[in-house]
Amino acid sequence: MPKMRELTSVDADYATIGPNQTTLRQPIAVPAATLFNCLAHGPAWKEWLGIDVEWTSPEPHGCGTTRTVTTTGVTIEEFFLTWDEGERMAFRFDRTTLPMQAFAEHYECTPRGDSACELEWSYAFEGSGPIGRVFAKVFGAVFGRQNKRAVKKLAKLLEADPQRFA
Repeated sequence: MPKMRELTSVDADYATIGPNQTTLRQPIAVPAATLFNCLAHGPAWKEWLGIDVEWTSPEPHGCGTTRTVTTTGVTIEEFFLTWDEGERMAFRFDRTTLPMQAFAEHYECTPRGDSACELEWSYAFEGSGPIGRVFAKVFGAVFGRQNKRAVKKLAKLLEADPQRFA
């Protein structure tokens, strides 16, 4: 297994202003609170993003919460910087097996009427060292394509059973 590395500690703004920044928007025909509940539910991430999520902090979750994410050959330890129940969450990577210097994500669930919302998912990252800079270019392209498909999959998951995370 690759070695875990410590990343630079960044704040929640990094997801919207850091290098290699991307923002995705996806309308979803469920209330914003339902979307947030899905994002707060660890096992759901496997269904729409293909990652395993293990909360390493007890409930209730909030700022300072930690979790570990795993997927094929990758481990990530995350630290939550923002947690506004029903509205938004943001986290940074504290440690990972990826050649990263810094990484943060921000999820905002904006109401669009009583039974619809928009997900705004922002993330930014920086590779570490020469290998990390090359990795960042490839990772950015692959991660971006994967995430565009993932937000559509998330919308379908929620719209197929709106009460599941209500």
